[in-house]
Amino acid sequence: MRPGLRPHRLGQSLRWGTPTQMRNPVQGGAVHMRAVREPARPSETHQGIEWLTNFGPRDTETAQQLLDSLHIVSETTFRQGLLEHLGSVLAGEATMEKPAALYGVRSCKPTDTMFINEVSPQVSGVDGGGSELIVQNIIRDVQRSLDTSVVTRNAMTIDLLRARRARSLVFVSDYAGSGEESLAYARAWLRNATIRSWRSLKLVRLHLVLFAATTTGLRRIRASGLYDGVSVLHRGMDFPSAEWHKDQLWRIRKLCEDYARRPEDGAGWSGSEGLLVFEHTVPNNLPSILRQSRGRSRRSDGKWAPFFEHRTAPPGLMRDLVGYRPGRNAEPGPRGMGRVQVTGTGKLHVRYRGGIRDLVEVLGHIANGHRHPEQLATDVSVSVLVARNLVLQAQKLGLVDSETRLTDAGWRELRAAKAKPRLVVSRLRGSQEPYYPGTLRESR
Repeated sequence: MRPGLRPHRLGQSLRWGTPTQMRNPVQGGAVHMRAVREPARPSETHQGIEWLTNFGPRDTETAQQLLDSLHIVSETTFRQGLLEHLGSVLAGEATMEKPAALYGVRSCKPTDTMFINEVSPQVSGVDGGGSELIVQNIIRDVQRSLDTSVVTRNAMTIDLLRARRARSLVFVSDYAGSGEESLAYARAWLRNATIRSWRSLKLVRLHLVLFAATTTGLRRIRASGLYDGVSVLHRGMDFPSAEWHKDQLWRIRKLCEDYARRPEDGAGWSGSEGLLVFEHTVPNNLPSILRQSRGRSRRSDGKWAPFFEHRTAPPGLMRDLVGYRPGRNAEPGPRGMGRVQVTGTGKLHVRYRGGIRDLVEVLGHIANGHRHPEQLATDVSVSVLVARNLVLQAQKLGLVDSETRLTDAGWRELRAAKAKPRLVVSRLRGSQEPYYPGTLRESR
């Protein structure tokens, strides 16, 4: 190891800090090893240590648990994930009619009507900072990679939509915390009488594609009926999906309320209780004690030590945290799956190191017509990535075909798993003796 390599003083673990060479004793050659830095825990950073001083001795452990439950997504991960997800939705979504027109979700006022009074789907630099512009760049890349029969480019007027006969309006966003922004955007479109008429006649459908969504936000969007289809890559990363016990959840919620400057905003915007942070933006659905610059501090000076101040993060903090996710929430990839054995007797089990689900449960949802990974992810409460891995595993085992339909082997395994043999406790023995009813028998 080079002399300049040192571990992080705040507890940040390093496997290898810089590229280095090690001599192979067998072959005598040099083995090049790339340094891999593991992100620090939020509570181990300078800002985290200072932030924990806001709380009383009894609440420090709960505050640390909340802080270390954050998910920090890098801009690269976000770009690549949303780019691939949007491309796969457009290329493989059977229910989405083509061509589709793509638009980035932007903030809309309650009275905005698309294409009326200078309201336009065009994203500008003043709409919402980095998120909208990054999404717009992703949309541009997807449009360039797909044929015009799949997507129509730059349809920024209703006349272009009509001339190009767009059949689907696909709205793309990075995150649905409370879900209100995505709902307001759809309402702005549907206030336009022409768009509303097209949708009523089923000439056009509205779809929403998200990188991530909280449990509350996704439920609100789907219950609204404004969208004909919703596809999300990562679902959860909020209080309900965190692996906390009931008493831990209660203490964290009480902590957010007790120390918030405004208790009604303690759980984040619209009470969505988010735990996701992007490298390029800090969502407002995080608990306010993580975003506020003033609060009910227990420090001796009475001042609040902020963690994310005004929804921004110091560059040094993001450099330490980017890529961090709670270790116990890590979901296994294909290599994390245990041994699978198809027996046709209902004993098909996939044992995960994280103990998520049996593969039989996924087969049951596929049998009910749920074939899209996003649907399966919702059914079994895992991410879309894990759902895709489950489908791939089922395909390798010959349980489903390339169109995610159960094969004969899959049906046999599913029937065998559901069929419960009748348990016979005892058997009646035959007898040739005559039977007399008890009322006719002689008393004793």
